[in-house]
Amino acid sequence: MKKQLLPLIIALTCIVALTGCSHKKQPAEIDNDAFFEAEGITRADSIVSEISDSRDMPRMHAAIDSLEKIGELSLAKTIFYRTIGYNMMGQQSTSLPLYQQLSEINVNDLSTQADLEAYVYSYNNYVRLLCDMRRYDRALREAREADKKLRSVGYNSFANHHDIAQIIGECYLYMEHVDSAAYNFQKSLQGVRTRLANFKDPLDYRECQKTMNAIATAYIHTHRYREAEPWVQIQDSIYSAACNHPQRDSIFMDEMKAEISYSKALLAHAQGRSKDAEQAFSDYLSTNTANQLENIIKSNEYLMQTHRYSEAAKNYELLDKFLKTGGYKADLENIGRFLLPKYCANLLAGKRDSALRAASLVAEYYDSALIRQKIIDADLLTTVYDTEGKERQIAEQRAELSHQRLIALIIIMAIFITFVTIYIVQHRKAYKKLNESNRQLILANERAEESSRMKTKFIQEISHEVRTPLNILSGFSQVLANWDIEINYDELQDICHKIVDNSERITHLVSKFLDLSMVYSNVDIESSETVAPADVARQAIEESGIQKATHLDFQLKLSSEAEALSFVTNKTMAVKALNQLLDNAIKFTQLKTIKSGEKAHALLSIDVNEQKVVFALEDTGIGIPSEQAENIFQEFVQLDEYSNGTGIGLTIARTLVRRMGGDIMLDTSYTDGARFVMTLPLRRDIK
Repeated sequence: MKKQLLPLIIALTCIVALTGCSHKKQPAEIDNDAFFEAEGITRADSIVSEISDSRDMPRMHAAIDSLEKIGELSLAKTIFYRTIGYNMMGQQSTSLPLYQQLSEINVNDLSTQADLEAYVYSYNNYVRLLCDMRRYDRALREAREADKKLRSVGYNSFANHHDIAQIIGECYLYMEHVDSAAYNFQKSLQGVRTRLANFKDPLDYRECQKTMNAIATAYIHTHRYREAEPWVQIQDSIYSAACNHPQRDSIFMDEMKAEISYSKALLAHAQGRSKDAEQAFSDYLSTNTANQLENIIKSNEYLMQTHRYSEAAKNYELLDKFLKTGGYKADLENIGRFLLPKYCANLLAGKRDSALRAASLVAEYYDSALIRQKIIDADLLTTVYDTEGKERQIAEQRAELSHQRLIALIIIMAIFITFVTIYIVQHRKAYKKLNESNRQLILANERAEESSRMKTKFIQEISHEVRTPLNILSGFSQVLANWDIEINYDELQDICHKIVDNSERITHLVSKFLDLSMVYSNVDIESSETVAPADVARQAIEESGIQKATHLDFQLKLSSEAEALSFVTNKTMAVKALNQLLDNAIKFTQLKTIKSGEKAHALLSIDVNEQKVVFALEDTGIGIPSEQAENIFQEFVQLDEYSNGTGIGLTIARTLVRRMGGDIMLDTSYTDGARFVMTLPLRRDIK
């Protein structure tokens, strides 16, 4: 059992050492089953540990599922083992939903040291993942939350753990809080010194050097080269101590030499010391670690900085294999980290065809990556809301308990003295009035917070809406700017078509902003044009492009009275409002077509009814729930947050029509999709 559990014991003991727990023995000194049982290390840990040594990850996850179902593994250990498995496969982002389950664990229920350390280790990796995803605010919040929970049970050193302190410092550094970053980096250094003072296993030297390298790299990437120098020197000291260890590990030594040499190469190049940089990079290439697939791709950072584009382009030929082996998904982070640099390397190396293929992949993956990023953001927001909801529930329960105690006190006092009872009743009335005032204030605050969230979401949506076409325009413009590039006629036509489409997309977005600005300005809309309803409809149809949409059949139907009618209105604004409704029909019938595979239909009918011109647009799209009939006209509201759009189109349309004396309503009796009815007052003469 001891031999099987050794990897887990090493991991848990290292965590204990880093977090300042009271255990002083090293793994080699743990030689009896009584210690395992006391620490909460069980037969289930032995099974998972043995399978993990074989690197059979599917079998490992199946074993974890089975052991959890029969109650052999706690939730903390289950999260710990599953995420370790994903991390070993290079699929860190897959662990995100598991890490979010950490909020469900009550730290007071962690009955054994092994459960507690599994919880700490999982939170450590969660914060690191958020930092790697550049969710710096979220990473800091989770670190503070974990530290608060652990301190409540007497575990007082989570934020002093050298890995956590380094990650917190890195978050502050990328957020431009340089002093806070330096403070936490010093805490990390103190944690490293404490660990090496108590533990001198080769693994300890490797983990401490890795932390110091992360700090040096963060300073280099933020162009603070002077601050990076001492952290590179600290790594040299750790490496020298590891070299003198009687049981030094050759693999760890090679990894340490590779990381230190690569950091020195980046730093020397940034400082203009080209000769030193090349020597350091040569030392890096001499290691076995440099020949690993992930490090071949990583070394392109230095090659690109030193204009060795051909070498970088050659390395990027292995990118597909690297992404497939590591299980990387085509998300925004990986597009920015791998595909765009590959495009630049091939372009600068003169490999135009390879650059064009890379640019095409970026354009192909961008929309799906954007949707995936929204899903991740939604998951993170869901975790925040769930946590806040639980905290509110606890507060409400405490308030209810206090209320019950107050009632009991009133009853007891009423038995003994009537005067005190009257006093308490009066006091209670005042308390209720105050409580009502507080409730109203809380509701007002919640509305303000909701408004702020909606505006934040709007800004994020606008960022995505603008960035997508701009990236496409930028990519293809750079390709076309190279006069000697070889592009056949069909490819050129396709590129030009995409440039025109995305230019129109940006223009349409800017137009919406101008419309929204006019809505907020409360400018009067003058209705003084005599037009035919059919002319309004045909212009809106032309501008929206609904007749060109290949996924639906569109029809225009005019009653005989509407066809012969002319009325006074503001044609521009009427066309603009109807255009918004047609845009909605195009978008949400397309979503329905994608899901069902069936072609959609849309019908715009125009009639005259009770001194009103009625434009009714019905489609066979995804439809709108009746309870959302009014909510959809509020600004920034999107029922499907993963569809493109800003959530302001219907707001603009209804506001414009109401200022002209009409209205737009959703017909909730229509169930085959959505049916919007736009009415304008029938005025035949200009007064």
